[in-house]
Amino acid sequence: MAAQAYYRKWRSQRFADLVGQDPVARTLRNAVRTNRIAHAYVFCGPRGVGKTSAARILAKAVNCPNTVDGEPCATCETCRAIQDGAAIDILEIDAASNRGIEEMRQIREKVGLAPASARYKFYILDEAHMLTTEAFNALLKTLEEPPANTVFVLVTTEARRLPETVLSRCQRLDFRRIGGADSIARLELICREEGVTPEAGVLELITRAAAGSLRDAEGMLDQLVAYAGSTPTLLAARSVLGAAGPEAARELLGKLVDDQIEASIRMVNDLVDQGADPRQIALDVVGCLRNLLLLRTSDTLADLVDEGAEVMDDLRQLARRLAPSQIVELIRVFTPVAPIRGGMRPQLPLEIAVVEAARVLSAPIGPPPVRPEPAPVRSSRPSPDPVVDRARATSPSPGAPATRDVEAAVPERRPSADSPRVVEASATAQTGILWSDVDRRWSEILETCGAINKSVQAMLRAGRPVGGDGENIVLGFRYDFHRERIEDQKNRIVVEDAIGRVFGQRVRVRCAQASRETVVPSDPFQAAMDDPLVKAAVSMGARIRRVTEDSPEEK
Repeated sequence: MAAQAYYRKWRSQRFADLVGQDPVARTLRNAVRTNRIAHAYVFCGPRGVGKTSAARILAKAVNCPNTVDGEPCATCETCRAIQDGAAIDILEIDAASNRGIEEMRQIREKVGLAPASARYKFYILDEAHMLTTEAFNALLKTLEEPPANTVFVLVTTEARRLPETVLSRCQRLDFRRIGGADSIARLELICREEGVTPEAGVLELITRAAAGSLRDAEGMLDQLVAYAGSTPTLLAARSVLGAAGPEAARELLGKLVDDQIEASIRMVNDLVDQGADPRQIALDVVGCLRNLLLLRTSDTLADLVDEGAEVMDDLRQLARRLAPSQIVELIRVFTPVAPIRGGMRPQLPLEIAVVEAARVLSAPIGPPPVRPEPAPVRSSRPSPDPVVDRARATSPSPGAPATRDVEAAVPERRPSADSPRVVEASATAQTGILWSDVDRRWSEILETCGAINKSVQAMLRAGRPVGGDGENIVLGFRYDFHRERIEDQKNRIVVEDAIGRVFGQRVRVRCAQASRETVVPSDPFQAAMDDPLVKAAVSMGARIRRVTEDSPEEK
């Protein structure tokens, strides 16, 4: 006789056996104990977490004559028949194969028949979201008013695909992914009962690869035992599962942070030669990056990182070397390579959105973008000094009268010694774009860039215009990572397109290294209020209409 697979042999037989689903188990057990059984349920959640098993346990509990505190006895004839799949009153229907209106009409015709031997007749519709719209419509009335001795359980991994009219007629129970500790505890129990003694780290590797699915974890353990016998090693587990493990992911990220590109590529090839799956490597890297993002955001989130004390120290050291924006972008880089089905934590995209939203809300609010007025014709006489005199550009003309509407000029940021020296000619052609104009309308450019490509917008937020000559705009970046990404041709074209849309003409973009003081601007309103002339005007009752960076000659 063929050996029974672990996931079938160790299927939960009581509510207490459901792993990691305490709220669901308690709800169903209390319903049985108090005889408050609903006529229809929706069991929804990820695959392999016990939804169908819970439906079978519920069928046993409501039909068992010897229940104890809502739990089935699992020894009577009814319980054994349901457990063996021989109970004729418990009908499990694969909705993926029986998804049409005719199959639902057959159910509707037979639902009125009394149970043959059990107390309740159970219809368990697995993968219920696969039913057609017509099939759901045929089932609606039966779901709303079934016979008193009939219970429907709709099992699905995608509750959002069920019509609202169906959900409103059912009691919904959400199953959650099984945590690492619960999964490991279950695997340890199976190993003890089956006489398996895995090497340290094997069960943790299986749990990570299963990504919250206990059925997958039990299947992987079964496969590993078939391959390596009763004493599976970590090397054997990596060979069977195609997983390099979190240690390799941390090492790879460390090499990337140290700019060891050649060593990183060689490491990837070595791991693949050893049997690791490239997609699983990417998945491990994404998982490591998520841990780094949590630790970099706040150390109080360390409880969400499922790692030991020694690993936590390594993660904290690595997290300190990366900015949150870099971690977010790295996750986006590796995510397309990771397995699409099941692997990543479902909350990761929302966690990234929360981090980016917090960064947006913490950023200083600048003045609203103002469309520039047509520039006056500038003199073609060359300037005696090609470098604009910043003091002269921000000083008011002598004797300028104070009015009630003051337009304060904001002094431009002085580049630090390590920032690029960029010359801006005072005789820029009328068709050119001053970098000061680009700087003033930077928030509008960022918004336009976001409408084209959100990823490029995230990189562009780390930079700032630092100079230009009318035809070329130089963007300064504090970190090489952001500068190199924007210098990439496809990303640079997006930035040039965004600037072109704002100003109505094309401009070339160049990137350079810049200091933090250059990239992070000061508050233009505060700079304007610090001007002596503005202070005097405001004290006389004037008000600031807008802040610009035009020189007095250009006004």
